[in-house]
Amino acid sequence: MNSLQSLFYIDPNKTFLNYGSFGACPKPIFEHYQQLQRQVELEPIEFIKFKAPENFKHAREVLAKYVGANTNNIVYVTNPSYAVNIIAKSFKLEKGDEVLTTNIEYGACDFTWQYYCDKAGAKYIKQSITLPLTTEEKFVEEFFKGVSDQTKLIFISHITSSTALILPVEAICQKAKEMGIPTFVDGAHAPGHLPLDLNNSDFDYYTGACHKWMLAPKGVSFLYAKD
Repeated sequence: MNSLQSLFYIDPNKTFLNYGSFGACPKPIFEHYQQLQRQVELEPIEFIKFKAPENFKHAREVLAKYVGANTNNIVYVTNPSYAVNIIAKSFKLEKGDEVLTTNIEYGACDFTWQYYCDKAGAKYIKQSITLPLTTEEKFVEEFFKGVSDQTKLIFISHITSSTALILPVEAICQKAKEMGIPTFVDGAHAPGHLPLDLNNSDFDYYTGACHKWMLAPKGVSFLYAKD
């Protein structure tokens, strides 16, 4: 454990446990990050115009392979809340439409969907979930009681921020697909925790953070959209 501790800049007098907000970036990764920042300052135009596109292309290819996605289906964003705003702002909602979620979602995402639903005259439906969870089947059954003819999108966490529960999103999205309802999974806490194979999933949209359990520098997350 001491050998691992030496790989991080974390104050040795503190026990840092809040990786759910930001992980601790290992020294070799942080030093490479700073090296890239220095390259920008050495020749800003050359780096931004020529080197940055190649760096981003390579980074997207590596990340896409890690999460099982095609490179062209994934983009970098600063955090999952940013990704949720992108989809919520561009998703076509009309008066009377509904977005279905649970009552244990991340607050910032709730605020985002509520804002755009209110703006469109739509409803943001927070389906109550009975805790503690007992079976996957019961959760799915309970959740889909919130579906109606007006449900245009399902938004649900992979791992919830408030409870750390791993929700059966694969089963939820498979059933939603059969019903013709698009899905958006907030996987902020999943990368580095759970194996992902986005191409072979039924997720229509997925966002995850790399600066939590993957230990990337702060401000590194992604948004995935299926063709």
